[in-house]
Amino acid sequence: MKPDISEFSYGYAVTEELVAKHKSRVVGAPTFPSLYEEGKKGGGYDVKIPFKGTPVFLQFKLSDYLSRKSAKEHISLSLKLPYYRMHLRPLRHSQQHQLLLDLEATGEAVYYIAPEFHLPRELNRHYLTRTVVNNSAAFAPSAIGSLPDPDDHYVVFEKDSTYGYRCSEEPKKLERTSLTSALETLRNLDRGRDLGEEGLSALTRKMVDVVRRRSGVEGLGAGPTADAQAIAERRNPIESAAYLARTYFSCELVVVG
Repeated sequence: MKPDISEFSYGYAVTEELVAKHKSRVVGAPTFPSLYEEGKKGGGYDVKIPFKGTPVFLQFKLSDYLSRKSAKEHISLSLKLPYYRMHLRPLRHSQQHQLLLDLEATGEAVYYIAPEFHLPRELNRHYLTRTVVNNSAAFAPSAIGSLPDPDDHYVVFEKDSTYGYRCSEEPKKLERTSLTSALETLRNLDRGRDLGEEGLSALTRKMVDVVRRRSGVEGLGAGPTADAQAIAERRNPIESAAYLARTYFSCELVVVG
């Protein structure tokens, strides 16, 4: 059964919960008022207010709901019913997964996150109780690994399980991440980097470099890199970091305090 909620609504619920419960901030000019001087003529980016935090890139997915005894992985992998299926964007259409792998390889925290529910009433209930994240499955791109071919691939998982499977020609068992635990670990291991003008600019340059290397590997030419470079140079660090994360990596960039 296809999900009856929108990716936008799910992503909003996740990010709002992270802001409320984990002292996080969403990187983007409209939702990042603490880095803008109130009363400053014309508004604008305030480079004098550095802050510390750990950037986390989140790629929101929706989950199909599988409940029939004829469901493929119930038969082939003995998954208990019901279980969930998260689709990955195939290589024939997009380099999104490879870009996420490349970004994670630079040391950044990158996760797919998908709900363990599919109905509006479930989303509403978890939103009201701020339990959306605890009822979601997260996977690091490195756990999923490189996609073996341009065909369709997806990840299946049971609710509250500690693993999942990438379903290709040969299923691959995957380690599943608890996003809540991962954020706590990041806080303990990485007390936060400075993310004023210099820190955000460095993060933006890193994203541009990932795009440049992937464009070279895939033979896509200079277009994507030139555009990303221009955005990084001409827009302020908050706007360019948010735009590059969303446009090139299809991620929400959240800073965990």
